[in-house]
Amino acid sequence: MARDVEDRVQNAAQPAADRPAAEQPAADRPAPDRPAAIQPPPGQPRPPARMGPFRGYREVFAVPGSVAFYTAGWLGRLPRSTLSLGAVLLVAGETGRFSLAAMVAAVMVIGSAFIGPLWSRAMDRVGQRRILAAGFAATLVSALALLGAVTAGLPLWTWFATALLLGASTVDIGSVTRARWSSLLPAGQDRHSAFSLESVADESVYVIGPPVVTLLAAAVSPVLGFAVGLTAGLAGMAALILLRSTTPAVHPVASKGDPASKGDTASKGDTASKRRFRLLTPLPPGIALLLPLFLGIGLVFGAVDLTAVGFADEEGVPAAAGLLLAAFAVGSVVSALVFGLLRLRAALELRVGVAALAYAVVVPAVALMPSIGTASVALFAAGLVTAPLLISGMGLVESRVDRARLTEALAWPSTAISVGVTIGSALAGVLIDAAGGRAGFAVAVAGALVAGVFGVVTLASHRARSQRVARLTQGD
Repeated sequence: MARDVEDRVQNAAQPAADRPAAEQPAADRPAPDRPAAIQPPPGQPRPPARMGPFRGYREVFAVPGSVAFYTAGWLGRLPRSTLSLGAVLLVAGETGRFSLAAMVAAVMVIGSAFIGPLWSRAMDRVGQRRILAAGFAATLVSALALLGAVTAGLPLWTWFATALLLGASTVDIGSVTRARWSSLLPAGQDRHSAFSLESVADESVYVIGPPVVTLLAAAVSPVLGFAVGLTAGLAGMAALILLRSTTPAVHPVASKGDPASKGDTASKGDTASKRRFRLLTPLPPGIALLLPLFLGIGLVFGAVDLTAVGFADEEGVPAAAGLLLAAFAVGSVVSALVFGLLRLRAALELRVGVAALAYAVVVPAVALMPSIGTASVALFAAGLVTAPLLISGMGLVESRVDRARLTEALAWPSTAISVGVTIGSALAGVLIDAAGGRAGFAVAVAGALVAGVFGVVTLASHRARSQRVARLTQGD
């Protein structure tokens, strides 16, 4: 269930060259330089370059404004991990009906999954700041509407309607920050390190957010639990709106046969005509075969989340569900940090294929574990193979798409994961009710195999394309 582009219109009257550098969109400014090294006095040798295990991350965060927008992006992600849970706790606290709470949360996820990419598409057309501002307002209004409908005891249809609106108002902040990295960093190792940090942010909000919301809901009030994650997310969105110096520029959408496609700039007249927002357009080219891979990852996430609770309850230690989920998340965070430090030269398609095969081999072992302890170890190992697949998959999506649709393209994997989580948790729930707490892990096995198959398909299609190019080259 649940895995970016600047507006120039506001400043059109003032030429970009006349604006202060800090206020120019990222794509209009020269590429950010690394901090200048201190030059030694004449005649003295240059000191050796500073090395270290975290050199890649230091270089990434040396980009002006990167620490600020990364922090804002982390806060902005919190609603992804807390809003659905907060809604469950809110509805269950008011009614005592967990089945009703789950249905309200499912409607919210559906709204997010199918409308979320449209927010990102709009960013590609008119810029991040305008759409983030609209998303901020829509999220605030719909969240207050849902909160009011539930606490005031309004008819149930209003609960579902406002939950759908709240889900539909959710902007995918991960695609926003990844698009900023793509505009600020050259393709290669720096971008690989940045995307690894993004994966750490994706995972860490799930480690920190849900326990905090659950604790506040239980100890103080379900309303407070619902409000905390939402408020943090809105604060992150507000900060991203204000951090204009790192927002990517809007790129014109190239029509068929138009050579000015990847990052080239068109005239103002052409740009205006190509920036029209269309509600229904095909997927960005090059990512259709990757979406089932992310769907498979979502199936694993959804199944593991629910089955951990059922398994722990069946073993007589309900609190151990937190241990199981923490082991999975911590494994992924550790793996993402280490993977981002690696200097990899292999093609992204090869990385995706190898990571998907490892995922298909390691994750199914969870279903064979007989106890909480062994399942925790297996889930930690499953987390270790999750981050490389997510990072490589996101990198491959980023490398394949036109700059004019980058934010939208980076939002589709999150949508596929969200849909997978919804399906995975539903199927796992059916199996748990029919065959016991551990039965839901079968859905995780199926999801891992789906991811493995489409990872191999991605690698095979890349090799076939490379062979065709080689034959054509030899023919010339």
